[in-house]
Amino acid sequence: MDKLEKVNLIEVKRCFVVSQLIRNERISGRFLKFLNVLFKREFLKDISIEEFEYRLKKVKEKVVLMNEKELDKIISKEWKKRLVAYNNTEWYFGEFSPDEMGVWRRAGEMPLVWTNGSLSETARYIQDAVSKKNAKFSGRAGHAISNILKTNVSIIQKEKYLLPILFQCDTGTKGRKRLKRKMKYDIDDGCMRSIALTISGAEKIKAYVGFPKK
Repeated sequence: MDKLEKVNLIEVKRCFVVSQLIRNERISGRFLKFLNVLFKREFLKDISIEEFEYRLKKVKEKVVLMNEKELDKIISKEWKKRLVAYNNTEWYFGEFSPDEMGVWRRAGEMPLVWTNGSLSETARYIQDAVSKKNAKFSGRAGHAISNILKTNVSIIQKEKYLLPILFQCDTGTKGRKRLKRKMKYDIDDGCMRSIALTISGAEKIKAYVGFPKK
């Protein structure tokens, strides 16, 4: 971890909402009435770089105009526990090594052993599965990571509203609960993006990180 810089909570909430809404196929009409969105746990479909950048632009234009109450309504609709966790946390921006971060338990329907260790280890499991054409990589995680590597891995660290969101180990949303191996930081949002970045060779990943309020 490099030096931390304090950030406002609303920036983290914007980041979460942008990264969630950009996944939806429908980017016009009623979809832009964000408060009526029903969240689905899905990953970004196969799209071109141009389509991704278009979606990002449109989503950002709407999200930055929302007040915190509007953002909270969207976040709580997806999962109320996340909103509570975000509000009870002090937030910072920093750069982190893939060796000190871990993804959600069985993120993207991956085998449990692939997610038990560090982000670096998860990435190695996936790279090995790809080289061996392992069917275990053909599910949701495989689709999402492959698409990120093809279309937007060069963009996601340049955009502050696409950065991963982390919590200190076993705090916040506790996405690594029941895993025996503990990492310094648990990824709350952006597991697939973080894996893709690690596979692409990133030695440091820019992210938001939360620590429990004292």
